[in-house]
Amino acid sequence: MLQNKAFWFAVVAAIAAVVYVRSAASPTEEPKNGPLKITFITAGAGEYWDAAVRGAEDAAEQQGITLSVVKLKSPESVEEQMQALSVASMSNANGVAISPIDPERVTPLITQIASIKPVVTYDSDASKSARHGYIGTSNFSAGLVAGTLVKTAIPEGGKIAVFMANETKENLIERQGGLRTRIAESPDPAESPVDPRYTIVGFYPDGGDDEVCKAKLAEVLEEHPDLACVVTLNSRQGPVVLDALQELKNSGQVKMIAFDTSDKILQAIEEGRVFAAVAQDAYKYGYEAVKMVSYLCRGEEEFLPVVGRGAIHISVEPIRQDDVETYRKRIESRRPGAKG
Repeated sequence: MLQNKAFWFAVVAAIAAVVYVRSAASPTEEPKNGPLKITFITAGAGEYWDAAVRGAEDAAEQQGITLSVVKLKSPESVEEQMQALSVASMSNANGVAISPIDPERVTPLITQIASIKPVVTYDSDASKSARHGYIGTSNFSAGLVAGTLVKTAIPEGGKIAVFMANETKENLIERQGGLRTRIAESPDPAESPVDPRYTIVGFYPDGGDDEVCKAKLAEVLEEHPDLACVVTLNSRQGPVVLDALQELKNSGQVKMIAFDTSDKILQAIEEGRVFAAVAQDAYKYGYEAVKMVSYLCRGEEEFLPVVGRGAIHISVEPIRQDDVETYRKRIESRRPGAKG
């Protein structure tokens, strides 16, 4: 642990030295020759991040930008992401877009890099850093949507278990807050300040490990055989929990609300094995993040919001069985080759 801290202290010190040298030489400028170079860093791999990368690539192609994509090999690996960010900071990239896994740990790096080149967060924020902008949803509102779906799925009430990747990402913290708020809302405040029909038995982080997620689900079901609903707050976990429920012979008995809409989750919604999903527009996040970085690099700040430090919020959408066909058509229109 001490070696890890010493390593990252050295990294931050090295970046600080680079910042000092570059800022002393000249202010941030767009290169006079050649296309802009932007580094786009994900927080994992899978269909959700593939969609974000497609959006980033489409924006880069439209604007003549050279895009370097860093897709993490290990889901939720803070060390891998910080290393990618460190490399980007000392490269010739003109700007960076990143979805921070651990905002507290990554904030010093982002703040230092933002003093020499634009940094935009997407999907999840690092709001205490000096990042120039954020592209994503209001995750508290997204949690409210998930809570509404839970109450629709189990109108008589019951026990709810919530699974998530970690307890550090701002988007997950905000989703928890929205979910708790909606679940606690009483149908009759005069009779009770909270809704007594629902109980959240726990929030279970898995650190990006599918096997840990499955093991925790099995433990929860053993401890709470009357569990009524499972909520997954990350795109990766939906298919994992779905398979685990099938293996444990609980598919269909326990209602499931998922975040994000992989092909597997959409099929399960059609078949009635998942009640609903909260759909985010990962493609739009990637697309708008690259556009925002390019505007900042070129000094075209008139295209950015004048409030919220450049934050652009994109709404989520609940997807239930009757919505799947129309939603699929919209997604398919963005697949590679669909435009030709």
